[in-house]
Amino acid sequence: MSVAVELRRAGVDRVVVLEREGAVGRASSSRANGGVRAQFSTAVNIAFSLHSIGEFERLTRAHPDLLTFHQRGYLFAAGRESGEDFLRQAAELQLSMGVATRWLEPDEIVSLAPIIGREGLRGGTWHARDGWLDPHGVIEVMRREAKAAGAEIRLHSEVSAIAGRSGAEFQVVTSSGPVSARHVVNAAGAHARTVGEMLGVEIPVTPVRRNLAFVRAPSTPSKPLPMCVDVDTGVLVRQEGEGFVIAYSNPNDEPGWDTSVDPRFLGELADRIGGRFPSLESAPIDPRHCWAGLYPETEDHHAIVGESPEVPRFVQCAGFGGHGIMHAPAAGRAVSEIVTQGTCTSFDLHPLRPSRFDEGDLTVEAAII
Repeated sequence: MSVAVELRRAGVDRVVVLEREGAVGRASSSRANGGVRAQFSTAVNIAFSLHSIGEFERLTRAHPDLLTFHQRGYLFAAGRESGEDFLRQAAELQLSMGVATRWLEPDEIVSLAPIIGREGLRGGTWHARDGWLDPHGVIEVMRREAKAAGAEIRLHSEVSAIAGRSGAEFQVVTSSGPVSARHVVNAAGAHARTVGEMLGVEIPVTPVRRNLAFVRAPSTPSKPLPMCVDVDTGVLVRQEGEGFVIAYSNPNDEPGWDTSVDPRFLGELADRIGGRFPSLESAPIDPRHCWAGLYPETEDHHAIVGESPEVPRFVQCAGFGGHGIMHAPAAGRAVSEIVTQGTCTSFDLHPLRPSRFDEGDLTVEAAII
């Protein structure tokens, strides 16, 4: 949706969004945690976040009936020396790019987020403009803006084939009829590889299951809490209504399309959560209040944004991992500039170019949750 909005604003006469479901946002977006943060470890992700945070702030003001941006910050806490070193190095890069990241000592962390246990803490980072959004609200706002901008949204339009040759328009075969297009943007999320295969292009995006749980708070927090991340274990906790959303992603999970909750998830979470969030260690989690979705992952945990060298005018906008909603505004701007100007001027897309995998030139994002 963000790509469609930006293309129309840039003056593209006809923009068609092809959605196979009966409504937009029913796939991974509907299962997202909604986090938005500038605390990354690579320049391109930080730049994408800064642009997107500003745009989400604008969208919240423009659509207060649909969208709330809970800007309570992300708080990354470390109890190990390696975690502290990583956070300090990442914060140095963030500060150099204009992100007002703060280093917090242990007592400051506990004061800001009493849910975090003090024992063993070395320190952490916090950025006030980070936070989280309701994924449904984001989808609806972007759908509304796309329609208002003049984009056509075709539902029940599954793409089954794409044909194209040099200099000619692409012919896209869908379940609702054919579409001719000068450019095709592959924004198919976890299915990006399948779309690429229709034109003989390898898109190295792999679906990986990620699990979340909701637990009722054992006691009412005395104040609103930030999004809290234990760097040592990868456990994430944020407030939601009268409880908390808790996530943990096993880095060794195998790729796959299963979106049922991993039966190992609760045991893995139980083994890790008490170390940094002791008040939640004994909180009962109802499996019925757990869910899972897919991260469209790449080898270096960066998105793929750019024109495919093998097929001109076939533009990739995929592989965002868990950052699809978070970076949607920036991705939309980048793609619109590629289509209308032939290159992106707002961001340095070199680390995201499709050819990097064949070239063996990868920049790895380490701040992955």
